[in-house]
Amino acid sequence: MELDTARDFLANVVKEFPFPENEYEAGYLRKHMQRYRDSCDLIAANCPSEGRLLSIGCEPGHIEILLKEFFGFRQITGLSYRASEEFKLRMTRFDIPMLECDVENAPIPNEDGSFHSIVFLEVLEHMFTGVPHALSEMHRVLRPGGTMVLSTPNLAQFRNRIKLLKGGSINWPLDGAKDFFGKPVHLRHNREYTNKEICFLLHGAGFEIDKVRFGEYSPERPRLMRIFNSLYPTFNSNIFVVARRM
Repeated sequence: MELDTARDFLANVVKEFPFPENEYEAGYLRKHMQRYRDSCDLIAANCPSEGRLLSIGCEPGHIEILLKEFFGFRQITGLSYRASEEFKLRMTRFDIPMLECDVENAPIPNEDGSFHSIVFLEVLEHMFTGVPHALSEMHRVLRPGGTMVLSTPNLAQFRNRIKLLKGGSINWPLDGAKDFFGKPVHLRHNREYTNKEICFLLHGAGFEIDKVRFGEYSPERPRLMRIFNSLYPTFNSNIFVVARRM
């Protein structure tokens, strides 16, 4: 997938199908295209494009639309805890049906083994105490042998280590532009994880870990960061995990 082509395509989608609560979307799109491409490549390499794919927490729909338009996935279903009418209209344009479900507290409204693949991208860090329940539900609706692709920020990334050395906090800021308590759940990180913690959670839900990868997507990458990240991949900003239901 060529980045400029995909970026222009999604920018037009955002213009044609805006939804008011996502005013940050255009900036988010510009910032995260490299991660989008890496996520799509990982999904395409591990999930059958002809199979049924469920995307948990799929708003704003960028990756799901890219998988449809550039990677040949045809049976994608999205799940969100609060899909607005504007967002549903966007997803309908690309023939992506939407489920509404608070996956931390309620069962996913599908039968056991309904999906060949599940993608769970940049959502885990927004969740509260219902993570074990959510992962158990994903395991239930995934077919035996099916694949989950997960991504989330890396708690142990280089920038966080430097913040701690300087006596700072690695948690979401309590004030200022990010203002933890003033942000809705989808616009703040409640808890980030290390790769070992993610593997622990997935094992607890019945998944087998296939592979763990790391990627660096920080907007600024000073020389010292580049050196450490090349020597220690676990210092990178994001974690990708491919897991299977056995």
